[in-house]
Amino acid sequence: MRYLRLLPAPCSICMMLLCACVTGEKIQNEIEVEKSRLAVDDKRGARMCVPYDLAMARVEVVSAQAELDAGNYHLAEEHLLREKNFAERATKLADSCIPRDRDEDGVPDATDKCPTQPGPAQFDGCPDTDGDGIPDRDDRCPLVPGIRELGGCPVEADTDGDGIPDSKDRCPFDPEDKDGFEDADGCPDLDNDKDGIPDEGDKCRDQAGPASNQGCPFHDKDGDGIPDDLDKCPDDPEDKDGFEDQDGCPEPDNDGDGICDDNPVIQAKIEKIKHLCTGVDRCPDDKGPRENHGCPFLDRDGDGVPDVADKCPDEKGPRENDGCPILDRDGDGVLDKDDKCPDEPGVPEEQGCPKKYKLIVVTAQKIELKQTVFFKTGQAIIEKKSYEMLREVADAIKSAPAIKKVIIEGHTDNVGARNLNIKLSQARAEAVREFLIKEGVEPTKLEAIGYGPDKPIAPNDTKEGRSQNRRVEFKIGQ
Repeated sequence: MRYLRLLPAPCSICMMLLCACVTGEKIQNEIEVEKSRLAVDDKRGARMCVPYDLAMARVEVVSAQAELDAGNYHLAEEHLLREKNFAERATKLADSCIPRDRDEDGVPDATDKCPTQPGPAQFDGCPDTDGDGIPDRDDRCPLVPGIRELGGCPVEADTDGDGIPDSKDRCPFDPEDKDGFEDADGCPDLDNDKDGIPDEGDKCRDQAGPASNQGCPFHDKDGDGIPDDLDKCPDDPEDKDGFEDQDGCPEPDNDGDGICDDNPVIQAKIEKIKHLCTGVDRCPDDKGPRENHGCPFLDRDGDGVPDVADKCPDEKGPRENDGCPILDRDGDGVLDKDDKCPDEPGVPEEQGCPKKYKLIVVTAQKIELKQTVFFKTGQAIIEKKSYEMLREVADAIKSAPAIKKVIIEGHTDNVGARNLNIKLSQARAEAVREFLIKEGVEPTKLEAIGYGPDKPIAPNDTKEGRSQNRRVEFKIGQ
């Protein structure tokens, strides 16, 4: 029994040694990781920016290694904890005092005009790809060496030696004559004024003129653009109004109506030509009376009202209506000019507006009822209390000739079978139609339609709604 109790002791020792080995190996790995970390931070600039934290971190790493070597694992771990505090700060601030240089061209970003493109300091950190001494940002041809005078582009060829590069020279094998006329195209211009006389023999190379006058134009004393040798009035300028302008003489009254043309040249000498014409002609090419300023009285629509006084020159109308047609848009027999309601059929006694009634209102679209048309329950018999209102409906239709058609609509609620309601609404609409006919309305103007419950104007789930849906409506048709 004693022997059995002593057996676990060696096992316990082994376990302790195994744990120690594992702990020591773990601490050693951490020390190696921290050494590498500090080496990286040193390269990033920690020695310059945070020297104290870097130094203290290294001291703690050395101390942790010494304690680990002595077997003092607990103390080694304490040194590592302190080291990590210093190391965290060193890592965070390693490059905080070193100027940034993203393109690593030696020019800090703060002064680098091209911070993401490497370039020499002489060009403020910007590249010079073609190496012509002109940075790309100022080089019009950054991939091809050139000269500064051409913005960094190469000198182009000039085959004919006229100073115009072949790429811009329309005549690269014929030199420009450089005489001040179209010199930029690179082509010689042998007859600038294109009068058929070569410039070398043309005394007026920039002014067209006949050969008989050595290429110079004839004189034009009155400055009207017509040479004196062709000008029938060389001392009196042509008025240039599109009427006989080639003879060089002004025509003071083109249409011969005795009223001087409205032309600056003519009006400037109105006193000298008053024996020929007077006044100002607003229609110089069309004869017209003086009271209409020389313009003819036009009447495009032929209604006898001149266009100048016709407010509707393209529509015939009497003079008393300023040449406009007298309209009756609503067709109620009252002309629009006298109709206070031109878009609603009315009656003359109401100046074209609908006749006013006690129980109905007439609009352009329908005859609105102020009361319900009452019928005996479940029948198509009109109750007497609705007679007065229906007589007003009949009177409104008879009094308005513009009303050509009235649709009488019968409607019910949704109580009961739909087909029965359709029949009932049709019968009631027919009953109203017969009543109106007896009151003197022409049968051809009336149409009865029963819709049953198909067109409700209120919910059928309340008594009030169903009451509203049981109705008769009068729609005015065309």
